[in-house]
Amino acid sequence: MGERAGRSVQHVPTATQGKGFRVATVQKLGSLLELFIPDALDRSNTCSHWGLQDIARHLGWDDGTTHRFLVSLTEIGLLERSSEDRFSVGMFVVQLAAVYMASNRLRSIVIEKMEELSAGTQLTVEVGALQCASMVIIASKQGSMPLMSRSMLGEKVPLHATAGGKAILSQLADADVEELCRGRLVSLASNTRTTAASLKRDIYDTRVNRFVRTLSEYAEGLCSIAIPIPRGCFGSWPAALICSGPADPSEPVWEIAEEGLRDFGAYLHACTSDGAAIDARDGAIRKMYGPALRQPHNGVRRAAHPRTEPQDS
Repeated sequence: MGERAGRSVQHVPTATQGKGFRVATVQKLGSLLELFIPDALDRSNTCSHWGLQDIARHLGWDDGTTHRFLVSLTEIGLLERSSEDRFSVGMFVVQLAAVYMASNRLRSIVIEKMEELSAGTQLTVEVGALQCASMVIIASKQGSMPLMSRSMLGEKVPLHATAGGKAILSQLADADVEELCRGRLVSLASNTRTTAASLKRDIYDTRVNRFVRTLSEYAEGLCSIAIPIPRGCFGSWPAALICSGPADPSEPVWEIAEEGLRDFGAYLHACTSDGAAIDARDGAIRKMYGPALRQPHNGVRRAAHPRTEPQDS
């Protein structure tokens, strides 16, 4: 996974994706910018400041080509150049991120819920979205528990070993799940799912319950719970809201976190199940749901969920 030469940015395969319309220069820009995104499974890519020759070596480019791309990206603010000739993410990226988060009203509600859950439980609460066959952490509120999620903001984490990843996979077609996870079931802790059959059972259960729990799959002793965030809230692909911390059953925070996630998931489903465009509702959603979402217990009780599982083929 450390080999990056000739790498192009990949997304979930769909029948409507026009692969014939790719522009080579844009693809190269994507490969270069991707170097600045940390990858949990590729520790050769953990640096936020790169030198020209390091970038050229990782991408398999010559120095002249690399220099031209770096100068162009610096001029438009996507990258910044230090006095030591090291490159890092520029202010233009921050501006784009701010616009992205503000462009959909429901995103603001999700972020408010993330902060509320973290304050009420002291767990780490994150929002992850599907990108490049991984879950990217796009928002995070760090908790104060002694064992916290090891994910960094902006980091790509594996789908198969995380509660958020399974919440995302539960929203995809089986064929897309198989393609995304083929050859990627790397063991990271004692309970990591490394077979297609075990992962399939987890995904099925998540689809039924709209809720998922993992223990010692991404990191030893780390418990995580998550709910799916439907497509349309964070772009065209599904996302997840995740709570993570030490697996201590005596801690009441887990019951509070689970109830909060399940109740919030019910609101998200109600908002999106009729197919209406979420961002078109804008202030109406906040007026209707905002006060309730800010309450730890809003009166919506979760129903019992069946625990049936598919039979292994």
